[in-house]
Amino acid sequence: MAINRIPGHVERVGLFGGSFDPVHLGHLILAEAALEELQLERIIFIPAALSPFKTERPPAASDESRLAMLREAIASEARFSVDDRELSREGPSYTIDTVRELLGDYPGVRFLYLIGADNLKDLPRWHEIEELRNLVDFAVLDRGNAPELESCELPVVRRRIDLSSTEIRERLAKGLSIRFMLPERVYDFIMTHHPYRDFLHGNY
Repeated sequence: MAINRIPGHVERVGLFGGSFDPVHLGHLILAEAALEELQLERIIFIPAALSPFKTERPPAASDESRLAMLREAIASEARFSVDDRELSREGPSYTIDTVRELLGDYPGVRFLYLIGADNLKDLPRWHEIEELRNLVDFAVLDRGNAPELESCELPVVRRRIDLSSTEIRERLAKGLSIRFMLPERVYDFIMTHHPYRDFLHGNY
């Protein structure tokens, strides 16, 4: 991703990590809200190969499919891009490793890492968290009124979105429609390429 810099101006770029299994409209709505409310220039989506906190529950879709769906989802938004470096790295996807590499690629940029409200409780346990706090700022994306955010000192972006990747996979398993939960291009990808076939054992 090319970043055009204005002399004296510090670019603020959001980093949005996650499984994106699959990416859905809730992810995109919150990302757009973060652009507006946190005054970010752009957002980089970073699909994780394997979350350190979900080593027993790897993503249902393949890395290749999740990456393809993300690219389809953001194709029409110039301020969104995808970085696939975690998918080519062995072992759990540690954010500190990714941030160090990105800082080397984009010197002078200030990164703001976006985490879901459901991940906030685990933040103190993140790998090398103290060093990570020195390298990036954090903000929280909340799809409801999470009670744990009442005393949160981080910036919070709130949108009421009752939608999750887990629900989408469960609806697929039950043969229910997911059409209006996803960007149209992601829906078409799922219906055409069936990235959850192995996970669902042919249930759709």
